[in-house]
Amino acid sequence: MDRVIEKKKRPLWQWGLIGLVAATVLWFVYGMLADASIRTYRLPQEQTTIASVQFGAFEDVTPIRGTIQPFNSVFLDAVDGGVVEAVLVEEGSFVGAGQPLLQLSNTDLRLNVARNDTSITEQLNNLSNISNSLETTKLSTERQVIDVEYRIQVLERQERRQMQLANDNLVSKEQYDTIADELAYQRKVLANTKARQALEDRIREDRLAQIALQVGKLEENLELSQSSFENLLVRAPISGQLTSLPVEVGENKIRGQRLGQIDVVEQYKIVAQVDEYYVTRVTPDQSARFTLAGQQYEARVIKVYPEITEGTFEVDLVFEGVAPDNLRRGQTLQLDLTLGNPVESLLLPLGGFLQDTGGNWVFVVDASGEYATRRDIRVGRRNNRFVEVTEGLEPGERVITSSYSQMTEMERIQLTR
Repeated sequence: MDRVIEKKKRPLWQWGLIGLVAATVLWFVYGMLADASIRTYRLPQEQTTIASVQFGAFEDVTPIRGTIQPFNSVFLDAVDGGVVEAVLVEEGSFVGAGQPLLQLSNTDLRLNVARNDTSITEQLNNLSNISNSLETTKLSTERQVIDVEYRIQVLERQERRQMQLANDNLVSKEQYDTIADELAYQRKVLANTKARQALEDRIREDRLAQIALQVGKLEENLELSQSSFENLLVRAPISGQLTSLPVEVGENKIRGQRLGQIDVVEQYKIVAQVDEYYVTRVTPDQSARFTLAGQQYEARVIKVYPEITEGTFEVDLVFEGVAPDNLRRGQTLQLDLTLGNPVESLLLPLGGFLQDTGGNWVFVVDASGEYATRRDIRVGRRNNRFVEVTEGLEPGERVITSSYSQMTEMERIQLTR
């Protein structure tokens, strides 16, 4: 007779083992799917640069490139122009103030100077004739006054004699009246002549003042005309080194054309170009450092030019303390310009990542060193070594600082060996 065989139930420990295996499988599958959904870029570790975030003093400096220039320079320009007849000194020579440098010739200028001299001389002669005429008139009027005064003196003597004779009835009354009338007439003539003399003196003084002014202007014009001719001999306005004289004998130089340059070589300055990003932060008296021949030197900003050309503006600096030896005009220096005092900040070394992310995010390496995950950050100031981190990173964290040019769309980097 058949007997029903009862199926044995699984022990609880077996069900627990099955559940554990199933959970493990599900977790593994979930991890595989999650990893597949994260955009990951495989990158050999030796092709990356990894730097640690550190807390330290942030020096607010920016690198600038400067050029050595003389502190004072004087340019030589052609005042009237002409053909170069002779070059009297060599380029690079040291010259003294007033020393002849070039001799120019200008035929048209010579003719113009001669015509001006003739015209001015004629005008001066005319003014001299007018002045002489006024003096002659003055002397003539004075002579007339002398004549009238003498005539009055004679008539007064005759009148006194005739009065005595008339009282003694020795002469007629008519004779006496004639002399008296003549005396009265001459006195009126004298008064009129003196009034005319006063008027002439006043007119003469005004006219002579005008003539003196005109003569002064004509003499200035004559001197200017002669000096324009003298300008054909170009002289050194100051003492210094003739660093530039680009002329050749027979070459024609027009008015205002640059002839050369004289530099005062006792003192130099540094002319540097600064990025326009710092135009509001660069001010006079800021310091700069540079290294030359293994020795460090200091410089100070003395002038900031506000004009911006091709994304940069210009500053002038002078050496502080001992200046380097054997400086040469045009020599280039690499300086660090200090924009502010050091501040304790969270620092991240500079790298190619800044150009790709603008400092908005970075790849942070995990503790295992096998992966780097994208993280948003915020940065502040930067110098030639570090960028200031204001948010998103902690001291000791490691960041990939090399270029992200091929990883800008990725969320994670797998570092391979």
